[in-house]
Amino acid sequence: MNIVVKLSSNLINPANSVDVVERIAEETELLRKNGNQVVIVTSGAVMYGMKKLGLSHRPEEVPQLQSCASIGQIFLMKRFQDTFAKYNLMPGEVLLSADDFNHRKRYLNLRNTIKTLLGFGAIPVINENDTINIEELKLGDNDHLSSLISIMLDFDMLIILTDVAGIYDEDPKSNPNAKLIKQIDKIDNEILSFASNKTSLFTTGGMKKKLASADKAAKAGISVFIGNGFETSLQKIVNKEEQGTYIMPSSHLSARKKWLAFSPSEESTIYIDEGANKALKKSSLLPSGITKINGAFIRGSLVSIYCGDKKVAQGLSNYSSEELELIKGKKSSEVKKIISDFYEEAIHKNNLYLLH
Repeated sequence: MNIVVKLSSNLINPANSVDVVERIAEETELLRKNGNQVVIVTSGAVMYGMKKLGLSHRPEEVPQLQSCASIGQIFLMKRFQDTFAKYNLMPGEVLLSADDFNHRKRYLNLRNTIKTLLGFGAIPVINENDTINIEELKLGDNDHLSSLISIMLDFDMLIILTDVAGIYDEDPKSNPNAKLIKQIDKIDNEILSFASNKTSLFTTGGMKKKLASADKAAKAGISVFIGNGFETSLQKIVNKEEQGTYIMPSSHLSARKKWLAFSPSEESTIYIDEGANKALKKSSLLPSGITKINGAFIRGSLVSIYCGDKKVAQGLSNYSSEELELIKGKKSSEVKKIISDFYEEAIHKNNLYLLH
């Protein structure tokens, strides 16, 4: 089985009494001996930077956060390097931004690099590049990143480890009688209502974001586990024997459709009218149905498609944002007179993924 393991900052805090990185290294060695592949997505760079700088509060200004990440990433990777060496494991650092998923060539290059690292016997250790990422390039949180990596690699399972034993019907920290939900077949509004957006000193995500990330992975055909990283065993999780929440896969898509469906594209947006929205169920998106364009993008970029305030699809644009500004709302006969390198469709139906 091929798995992605996501570690939260709280788990790898060097002040913890349990060394989670040591446990992960030990279990990763055993999993690899049994023919499994393991990729790790870890938070913690900002946390390590804060500790090295003696900061008691998470900075709010971007340059300070980026500086913490820059300093902390070195110490974070040194911990992985030193710990993994005890088990004859070699980590390979990979730092990412949203653009690495937005553009198909970069996406394929990233996938090939990670698979080559695995081929060399290395353990990819992945983090968001918080040192240089500005708001437009941020992935949001590493729960989201872990789901994107799982989908990109077409792995079997995503394991999200945190400091809570899984998804409960109420907050277990305030209600000791809260019940653990051991299996979720579909993440719906009721399940989301159980989760909280609460974060800690070192984290940016909450259980709601973990569920949102799990939902993406499950829709791409990937099994997901959410549980307590201080107490769980990777082998038991893989064997479906561990205490926690298992989320069942709900569909199977081709690799290309997975990329169209789940890669981030929010900074590049096309708005369409209701008529075009209805037509998307059967046909391509034509320039005549476009009402507004947000963001700057080139031909072949992955863009979000909105009707009103609702996101309805993602797809690859045949035109740049500048070209679409010139031809939005126009019929094909008019577009031909404006754009010499003419496409009838703004986005072809084969390059669309519908969300509704």
